[in-house]
Amino acid sequence: QNSENKKVLNLFSYTSGFSVAAALGKATQVTTVDASPSFLEWSKENFLLNKLPVESHEFFCQDTLLFLAGSLKRARKWDLIICDPPSFGRTKTTVWKIEKDLPELATAMWKCLNVKGRMLFTCNYEKWTLDDVIKNFTLKLKKDSYRIEPLPAPGLDIELPDALTNLTKGFLITKLQN
Repeated sequence: QNSENKKVLNLFSYTSGFSVAAALGKATQVTTVDASPSFLEWSKENFLLNKLPVESHEFFCQDTLLFLAGSLKRARKWDLIICDPPSFGRTKTTVWKIEKDLPELATAMWKCLNVKGRMLFTCNYEKWTLDDVIKNFTLKLKKDSYRIEPLPAPGLDIELPDALTNLTKGFLITKLQN
């Protein structure tokens, strides 16, 4: 229901669970980006397993920041952006560290998001609380240009030694204005 009639971008897509859900939810187009060719092939297989036409959607094997820079040059925009980055990642040419690169990522995604568009952002960086994630994400965004809705926290698992610090942190952010 969140993707119907929308152009959706899924960054750091892994095997594309979010992309498949968006396509099944009747997105007009789903763009899937991951730096791993293996994960992108797996993504396409997941589309086919769900009887979704791969040729109706886009799959890019590219560094996310590089993809966003190219999208900005081409004035590409989306209605919904989904991003679940790793805390650390390495490609042949780049090193990604969430504690260093999140403000740049957030700014680039923001410029690729249509007004009234939404982003779903999650991460599992253990050194940050949800408030830290939001603070670093919105560092370069204009204060009155967005509305944030924290996602409900998953239930506590008594088997985790320190469940509160290990939980996935996430929020929805709506773009109110440029």
